[in-house]
Amino acid sequence: MQVERDVAIAARDGVILRADVYRPDGKRRVPAILSRTPYDRALTLTALAAIDPERLAEAGLALVCQDVRGQHSSEGDFYPFRTEGSDGYDTVEWIAAQPWCSGAVGMAGRSYSAATQWLAAAERPAALRAIAPVVTGSDYYNGWIYQGGAFQLGFNLFWVHLMTAPRERVSLSEQFEHLPLATPPLLARSPAGRFYRDWLAHPTYDQYWRALGVERRYAEVEVPALNVGGWYDLFLAGTLENYARMRAEAATAAARENTRLLVGPWAHGSAFGTYPDHRFKEFGPEAQPDLAAIQIEFFARHLGVERADGAAPGDGEHAPVRIFVMGENRWRDEPAWPLARAREQRWFLHAGDDRGGVLSPEPPADQPPDEYTYDPRDPAPTVGGPTSLPAGLLRTNSGPLDQRKLEARPDVLVYSSAALERPVEVTGPLALVLYAGTSAPDTDFVGKLCDVAPDGVSRILAEGVLRARYRHGFDAPQLLSAGEVCRYEVDLVATSNVFLAGHRIRLLITSSSFPRFDRNANTGAAIGSDEERDLAPARQHIFHDATRASHLALPVVAP
Repeated sequence: MQVERDVAIAARDGVILRADVYRPDGKRRVPAILSRTPYDRALTLTALAAIDPERLAEAGLALVCQDVRGQHSSEGDFYPFRTEGSDGYDTVEWIAAQPWCSGAVGMAGRSYSAATQWLAAAERPAALRAIAPVVTGSDYYNGWIYQGGAFQLGFNLFWVHLMTAPRERVSLSEQFEHLPLATPPLLARSPAGRFYRDWLAHPTYDQYWRALGVERRYAEVEVPALNVGGWYDLFLAGTLENYARMRAEAATAAARENTRLLVGPWAHGSAFGTYPDHRFKEFGPEAQPDLAAIQIEFFARHLGVERADGAAPGDGEHAPVRIFVMGENRWRDEPAWPLARAREQRWFLHAGDDRGGVLSPEPPADQPPDEYTYDPRDPAPTVGGPTSLPAGLLRTNSGPLDQRKLEARPDVLVYSSAALERPVEVTGPLALVLYAGTSAPDTDFVGKLCDVAPDGVSRILAEGVLRARYRHGFDAPQLLSAGEVCRYEVDLVATSNVFLAGHRIRLLITSSSFPRFDRNANTGAAIGSDEERDLAPARQHIFHDATRASHLALPVVAP
């Protein structure tokens, strides 16, 4: 393999972007894979590109790994997402013109590096043939910086810390606790504080976000995408949207027909071993396929890689969707996402006893509401789930963690089904419909879906939040009137899980998951304002009666 380091690539405005080039020995012209990163191309190459350059070279592919504008050795000013489309376009075209390149280019990488692929693909560079975005979003407002109207505090501040160079040793827990949100000490020492404050200044889905995201641009993408996501990845919703809408809206028949989806039981870093303590051993060794091989095969099909045996690149038929079904712990091919054969089944909330409420397919009769007090001075903590939160060196607070300590809190309502007589498969989008009242002008409602084993372990599967002021839409905030009872639809995103015989389906309802989401002060204060320091308790009422039947909407797949 030949390596060229610190190669200068000029963007259209003259800014120099620097990259390292890894390519096979010899004079043969080969296709190339581009991976663009804000995290220093030289330090974490394999994790960021998602493919070892030596494996690419062995497969007859070159790799170009580039620092994005304004990061590390590249010139210019870094601002998330803003110039990734044009810079990606210019780099793709530069690569295609090199004497060692066949003229065909693909893009690879995960997280932000995957976002750069979508933004470049929407600009339609002529040499681009395919992209392989891993664990990334679609809408940079809902599902990236915010979710359900709540600020993704844990991820956002952690990201600011990652983007601070040189990185300082700080207590992230102290940063998370700081109020108001606009002034944690870390921001004063980080250039990333500039766009963090911009995010707080745009708490609704406005033109700022519409100009950045890819969710409005699938009809401009002409190339197929191999979408890789995780059931415990915080960008799962975006990965699923990217796949489904590309299949329906992409600019070419080839892009629509050849776009693929792969979803495993992974959190944001676990698919590539970034956090070795979170390989989630309960899912078995089959949960870790050779993702590099899968991507290389995809690129071979679409970039025209020559095979030594003379066969056509990537021969063979492939199902468009491959998912890992938890509980049964096996991979399964599907013709589409969501599954057409899944049927929505409503599991209603019912009154229970001192051990908790009941979850049942039977609609409730008239029952008094359940109540709890949410105090933002003592918020219910984040315990696993679809997060990207650090919990110590090489560890994350993510994945299928046991919720029993959380369930013991007085501000967490617990609703459980009877022990199941036969397995129940839930695969697809999840929603929680709540009829709720609060004493506050604004508050949050958080739902968590869990699988409870016979030994009592309560494994989280999914989590969602809705800030009450956004009940009518993320572009239409409206505070609550005193005593107002409203219908809230909390998006729990999706899962694929078989609740085995003897297990229970469990729903948790509370009003915080801190520090994943910022604490709602319950006062109606503007996010980031000084008034956020004034925290007030709120009394919450969850209704489950004949006319206000709160329920889980589960996509149940018949055996």
